[in-house]
Amino acid sequence: NDLENDLHCVLGGCIETFHITIYNRWGEMVFESTDQKTGWDGTYQGRLENTAVFVYDMKATLMNGENINKKGNISLIR
Repeated sequence: NDLENDLHCVLGGCIETFHITIYNRWGEMVFESTDQKTGWDGTYQGRLENTAVFVYDMKATLMNGENINKKGNISLIR
């Protein structure tokens, strides 16, 4: 909460469609968005999540029709 790296978001003007989901270690979806400008702030149901590793699944379609599928980890450090 020092206003540095407080959001996980995707930036870029060439994205036509976008969908991201973020899951905790128990497989609960803690964040979902179809708006690339809306970032995850490390909360779930209005509460700050503890330091942990989360999994993301992101799908996007670029303006040129190219499909992007990315999966990976987000380390939340408090």
